[in-house]
Amino acid sequence: FQQSKGFTVGASTTSRLDGAVYASANAALSLVQLGDERLAEREMRGVARRAPNSADMRAALAALLYSNGNVAEAEEQWEQACARSVGCGRYKDLDYVRRIRRWPPKMVDKLDAFLKIK
Repeated sequence: FQQSKGFTVGASTTSRLDGAVYASANAALSLVQLGDERLAEREMRGVARRAPNSADMRAALAALLYSNGNVAEAEEQWEQACARSVGCGRYKDLDYVRRIRRWPPKMVDKLDAFLKIK
């Protein structure tokens, strides 16, 4: 099905998974706010796998991993976020994360804590 004509956007070779990826990313962020960090981490890893260029999920995963004491992997995820075309610059701005990206308060706090060690 994914190989069928019209499944890609314009001249892009990227499958039309954007909507599903954004929905999964937002669901993962919401799960943290609701207190299910284990499921949130699983969902974030899935989004990062399906959309490897997602700086958003890698930054979120870095913050979540750091808050759970997995500092080395958090640093690795952050470096991968920074290596993306969008980069991690936006995610160093908590106002952007809070008002534009609209991360839930718990995730903003986790990112803030992570950024303080950087």
